[in-house]
Amino acid sequence: MLSPLPISNCECGIPVEVKQSRHPKIAARAYYTCSREWSLTMCFGCPITCNPCDFFQWIDGPEKFDPRIRLFPYHENETKPYHEFKRWMPPPPNPPLMTPEEKAEAASIRVTNRPLCHCRVPCKLQRPNLELPVKFTPFFRCKLTTLDGWPLCDFQ
Repeated sequence: MLSPLPISNCECGIPVEVKQSRHPKIAARAYYTCSREWSLTMCFGCPITCNPCDFFQWIDGPEKFDPRIRLFPYHENETKPYHEFKRWMPPPPNPPLMTPEEKAEAASIRVTNRPLCHCRVPCKLQRPNLELPVKFTPFFRCKLTTLDGWPLCDFQ
């Protein structure tokens, strides 16, 4: 994903990375830093550390950071790339409870507009228990049956 900010090159000659500070004193400020990662390579059997350059530059301006990053816990050794910062959106509120009339209307619409089973045939409403008290919930089942009375598909 591309960064929303203009990208320049650091002293290494590679594009810089935009990150956002999470330190409590300067939280949410965006800055440029070298995008090369620390790596360890072997040269003639000896480990050589390839480290990024010390390029660092603050990005100033109120539109360059999101203050909601302060809501996340701060870990001194952890940095987050700007484009990986997940903005939190509150969930939608629960819908109001349905009145008994609305429930009856929704049930009648569901019975008249029956779902299609796997055979692409409108289902039948199965009521497993007709005596009182009702012990089972009515459900939809495939209307097509085999010769011995079993449903043709396993839709339920």
